Amino acid sequence: MTPSVSPVSAILVAAGSSQRMGRDKLWTDFWGRPAWRWALDVLLAQPGLEHVAVVVPADAEERFGAALPPDERRCIIVPGGSTRADSVIKGLWGLTGAGHGDETLVVVHDAARPAVTPELVDAVVSALVAEGGERAIVPVTAVVDSLKRVRGGRVVAPVERDEVAAAQTPQGATLGALRAAIEEAHAWGRPITDDAGALAAAGVPVLTVPGDPGNRKLTEPGDVAPMRAILAERVVTLPQSAVSPGVRTGIGFDAHRLVDGRPMRLGGMAWDDEPRGPLGHSDGDVVLHAIVDALLGAASLGDIGALFPHTAEWADADSSALSATAVGLLAENGFRPVSVDVSVAAARPAIAPRRDEMAARIASILGIGPDAVSVKGTTSDGLGFTGDEGIAAWAVAIVERSA
Repeated sequence: MTPSVSPVSAILVAAGSSQRMGRDKLWTDFWGRPAWRWALDVLLAQPGLEHVAVVVPADAEERFGAALPPDERRCIIVPGGSTRADSVIKGLWGLTGAGHGDETLVVVHDAARPAVTPELVDAVVSALVAEGGERAIVPVTAVVDSLKRVRGGRVVAPVERDEVAAAQTPQGATLGALRAAIEEAHAWGRPITDDAGALAAAGVPVLTVPGDPGNRKLTEPGDVAPMRAILAERVVTLPQSAVSPGVRTGIGFDAHRLVDGRPMRLGGMAWDDEPRGPLGHSDGDVVLHAIVDALLGAASLGDIGALFPHTAEWADADSSALSATAVGLLAENGFRPVSVDVSVAAARPAIAPRRDEMAARIASILGIGPDAVSVKGTTSDGLGFTGDEGIAAWAVAIVERSA
């Protein structure tokens, strides 16, 4: 499908309370990015997108604003309301304040669906454009389970699956139609489960487009593992047209507990101001360990544990030397590094102040240019192992056959 380039704006609803998840699900880290950023980045990639109103909890504007993509001027941070519908209305006001009129085409997406694809966003936008904004659009998927109508714990009747579908987001309509539909529902006291429901109740024709089974919603703790698996494929997958013969991709991960009295080594550099360092057989440099695993995986040469076992030879070893050894092994087998993307999850140290320095150091170790190395830092918002107890890193490496 050729992406639509028609002007459109979006609302990303990120103001939920996450009650069933038991923690703030939108800040769940997936491969170096919080859940809501995965959704936002896909919306921002839509050709013709003019603005995104990111609707957030009223007390979290600064936090979300600090995590927006650098130099991205299309995002508008808007404090949300007490319900989803109220948050959508506030998002519409935010777009109005940015100069958009009632005829603006708007897609509304729930940030709790981080696995939305560019193809699905474009399908909704394309259908909305084709209808001239006179009809609303909702993506749906077929219901495969048998459905029953239940009353008091007893099955009272079957429900025909042919007449039902599971609605997803993003959903699209004109700004004016969506605002009027939600305001009418409020005036009549109608419950609002999603935008399409409010629009249909207000008499706006709502058409469907095929949804995506992978566009799942984060609702309960059990949703995190399958979501991580879905998004892992996005991390390591390149468009087929972009992959040359002999090019391979690998992913690596490492984590270490932090203890007093150990020096902090990260990305081949010393962090002398840190009171704790990683506990490990070598120097515990999670960044270089993850990169080595990614390089070895890309070249099908095993893993770091097999190459550098827990023997006296490698005790307290400098991971820069281990990385250079791994690069040499790649060369012996006809491969060379092309690029590396690494994400560090830790409460401290802060990565941003030394990001460029670390990228240059990694590039020097691997023998590639600094522009071929990407370094990102994130926190887990005080949750879990990387909240304060330890440090972790993920890396994606691309290698190619040597000439």
